[in-house]
Amino acid sequence: MPKMNPNIKSWRRGVRLNQKRHIDMTDEEKANIAHCSGIKGEHTCKNPIFRCSECGNYGCSQEVLNKCTDQGFKADKCLNCSVTESRIPVMKDELAELIAEWDKNDL
Repeated sequence: MPKMNPNIKSWRRGVRLNQKRHIDMTDEEKANIAHCSGIKGEHTCKNPIFRCSECGNYGCSQEVLNKCTDQGFKADKCLNCSVTESRIPVMKDELAELIAEWDKNDL
């Protein structure tokens, strides 16, 4: 384990800094996960998209609020219903159906 420099404080910023949970995903899931097309800092975000198992909200997860135009979670907390640990990865083939369902219900 590398020794951390005690003068560097940025590593303590957040426990789930843009956590993607790749360790929990299979190789097939990693290859087929949908990526965010929102704008983050003048470029495309490309973080994985998640959906909330409670309310159906979807979007990427960021450590800071309003960092991406399509953000749905802040540090694993849903921005729609405020439930934590409810993120489920969205696959590319599920994304269009998820967006249509969200728009249909006008949520």
